[in-house]
Amino acid sequence: MGKWPWVLGGIVAGGIIHILAVFGISSLAEGDAWSRLAAAMPRNAIVVPDGKSAPTLPFSPPDVVTAYCLYDLTDRNVIVRAPLSEPAWTLAVSTRSGENFYLVAGADSKRSEVRLLLIRRDRLSDETSTEKTVEGDDQNIVVAPGETGIVAIRAPIRGESFRAQTIRELQKARCELQPVEPLVASVAVPDEEPPAPQPQPRPKRRGNR
Repeated sequence: MGKWPWVLGGIVAGGIIHILAVFGISSLAEGDAWSRLAAAMPRNAIVVPDGKSAPTLPFSPPDVVTAYCLYDLTDRNVIVRAPLSEPAWTLAVSTRSGENFYLVAGADSKRSEVRLLLIRRDRLSDETSTEKTVEGDDQNIVVAPGETGIVAIRAPIRGESFRAQTIRELQKARCELQPVEPLVASVAVPDEEPPAPQPQPRPKRRGNR
């Protein structure tokens, strides 16, 4: 009778350890998506796999071309411009651990290109940008839960003959740091106003003789 509490306690402890292992293995794994991509590509830049030097992830479907960007919001916000040329094209933004927090598909987008402003939550109150850029373009402000993560633009291809065309279209995508707002140039004011022009004397008219 006295051993049953120990047995039950062992079962409960084993269950807790199992749950912690399942949820923690993704953060402890060295071969996750972030680590694989970070070893072969820079941050805040779009990289399109071309079958030669650009990185690819394991188990990637052969009929889908995916462009990646490792965004880093440590210093500044990040602007993402992505073409969604076909209804099946998608843009997904996830955390470093792979938790997806933003997704848009070409079928749901009103335009063939989307623009995102990725921003940290603590900068949201200081952000002066709105859903319209200075140039008047539409943009979606996306609050990222962490400083780093992955942007993935997935483009299914209709056939092998369309692969090169799909890659060229994906190469139009951009992922870059938000430019620092330029300071307003001061207008030089002269110390003294120039003298007003003096009226010129009118020429005398000669009378008819």
